[in-house]
Order: sequence, then C-alpha cells, then structure tokens
Amino acid sequence: MLIYNNDQLKQFFLKSQKDKIIGIDTEFFRISTYYPKLCLIQLANKTSTVIIDPLSYSINLLLIRKILFSKEIIKVFHAAYQDIEILFNLFGKIPKNIIDTQICLSEIGYSHTMGYAEACKNLLNVNINKKNQFIDWRKRPLEKEKIQYAIKDVKYLPKLFLKINEKINIKQNKNILENHKKLFNEEIFRKKSEKAWEKLKINRNDKYEIQKLKKICFLREELAKERNMPAKKIITDQKIKLLCRKKFSQKDKKLILEEIKFDCLKKKLVSILKT
Repeated sequence: MLIYNNDQLKQFFLKSQKDKIIGIDTEFFRISTYYPKLCLIQLANKTSTVIIDPLSYSINLLLIRKILFSKEIIKVFHAAYQDIEILFNLFGKIPKNIIDTQICLSEIGYSHTMGYAEACKNLLNVNINKKNQFIDWRKRPLEKEKIQYAIKDVKYLPKLFLKINEKINIKQNKNILENHKKLFNEEIFRKKSEKAWEKLKINRNDKYEIQKLKKICFLREELAKERNMPAKKIITDQKIKLLCRKKFSQKDKKLILEEIKFDCLKKKLVSILKT
C-alpha cells in the first residue's frame, strides 16, 4: 500500500509495535550525484507492507524516525549497508536494533553474499522478479509495476528473519553479532574526505605516491561533496594514480590536468605535483 498521509503511517507504526519487527528497504538514485537521493522507503510488519514516498510533502519523516529509532522494534534489512547509509544521511544517526539477514545466512550454511531474491527462494520458496532493479526511482507518478516491485522487495523480510531465527538464535549468535558491528559504526558512514585515498589500490610502500594521493583524493572528495556529484566524474581513480607516479611523464600529467573542468581544482593539483 502506498501511504498518502500521516494517519496511515501512525496506524502502521502501532501495529509494528505489537509485532516488534519490521522489514526495511529503500529505493534511491545516485548515478549523477555524490549523495544518494532517497526516492522510496518500504516497510513491512508481519501482516502488512507500506510504501512511503519521501518526495511527497504530505508525509512527516519524523514519524519514520520514530519507527527507525524504536528500541523495541527489530529492524530487518538485507544487504543493509546502502540503506543505512541513506538513513544516516537523512537522520544523522544509525537506526536502532538492526538485523541484516544477508549477514545471518552464512551461519546457516548459505553464502554471505546471497541476494534477497535467492534467499527468499531458498528459505521461503518465494519467487521474486528483480528486473526493475536498476530503474530511475525519481520519476513520478509511480507506475503500478514499480509499486509491486517495491512491495515485494521488503514484504518477505520479517518472514526471512523469523525463518533464519528458527534455525539459529540470531540475537545470541556471537559471529552474527560481531559481523553486525560495522553497521553500527557511524564513522564508516561519515564519508571523511581525508580517508578517501584508502579506496584506491596503489603501492602503499611508496611514500611519494601516497603523499600525493592523499592530497589529491581529499581535494576531489571535497569538491564532489560541494557540487553533489560523483567523485569519479571530476577525475577518475586511474588518472589520479597516474598523476601520483614518479615515472609518469610530465607531458602526460599535463594532458590529464587539461581535461579537468574545474579550474579551482586544476590550480591546486598543479601546486601539489610541483612539490
């Protein structure tokens, strides 16, 4: 059900408090932006599924916050990282009482990388069509087919959690609890610019390269945040690595710098490469 007003959301929250469990999924768009744009929030308790349109001004997102930060309600995700990243960006905090069913699967003999559709097939004998996985969720009005896809993407999460919990006590399993710790680490989701260089594969024994890499990645990340655009659209990882190499010719470095569209960044890079 697509929720249109706050009263509907309140009713869902009251029912979820009784169930003490909700499944959560989000749909977002981040191809042309640095920060993912939240387009849908899907919630499912034991008996009903709702879709919330965060692009609608009629929904009070503070009510969603109340659900997410309730300590009494278990929040079930599958492959939770990106969903939590979006919710952290929106509310500045990580939801309470999180369970990621993908993490739990490895403790009952399945791959820790198993997708939601495959997990539903294996444990619940439910088939889910994922053909709409890469559509543009910004477009309005929402088509019926998209709504049905969004519903199925969250509907079975509470059942999946309960099925896994029948086989193993999730809340008391040390491996599961240990593997969930990273999802509660706010530092991971803060996107610190000074740590942007760590994502690149480079010879970490070369102090010259590392020094340049840290400075260039920091500048790229800061500009990406400021312009809300993907960092790699400013300058690719490969070109950054080439700029940092001692043996890469000055002529070729100059060609890379000429391709950069942002003069403010170009001037700073020239200064860095001279040192």
